Amino acid sequence: MAAESSTEVLQEILNVPGIKAIVVVGRDGFVIETAGSLGTMDLDTLGASVAMLLNGAESMGAEMQLSAFNTLTLEAANAMIMCTPVGDALLVILAPDSKTLGMIRLQIKKTIPRLASFF
Repeated sequence: MAAESSTEVLQEILNVPGIKAIVVVGRDGFVIETAGSLGTMDLDTLGASVAMLLNGAESMGAEMQLSAFNTLTLEAANAMIMCTPVGDALLVILAPDSKTLGMIRLQIKKTIPRLASFF
């Protein structure tokens, strides 16, 4: 059996109902890999924003003496963004709403260990 690739794992996640796109961002803000429909989204801006968000969340956690965050979810009227650490990167899930958030979380939990070895 051939070893799976990060692209295959991301495609598996993309099959979860409700997920529009996936972006893997390094801690430096550079986009490492994408899957799904990103439309006209500026990936450089997205990567930089995610890195700032991650650094801010980690600073806040350290200030409050909390352990590292597992998932950070942002909800807006027309979007849901879920960020989860994966290896030395951050997995960013983009969805039009949070209706399938439970199913997305369940799938992510199963795939994080497989993805972590790639990033």
